[in-house]
Amino acid sequence: MNDRVQGTKSEFTPQLEEIRAMARQDVAVARERLAEGRDMVRDYVAREPVKALGVALCIGVVLGWLIKRP
Repeated sequence: MNDRVQGTKSEFTPQLEEIRAMARQDVAVARERLAEGRDMVRDYVAREPVKALGVALCIGVVLGWLIKRP
């Protein structure tokens, strides 16, 4: 039984390493996109503080309304 488990483990190890590498790459891309989005939001807030405050207020009102609904 132990030999079968070890054989199965060695059989899937290369595939697991490939999946891990793809996951690391996807995480790196996601972090990069989040950083770009964060920078875009910061720039927008710096350029248009009143509009940004209005958007935040509207989002807060809508979320509050959705949470409060029975």
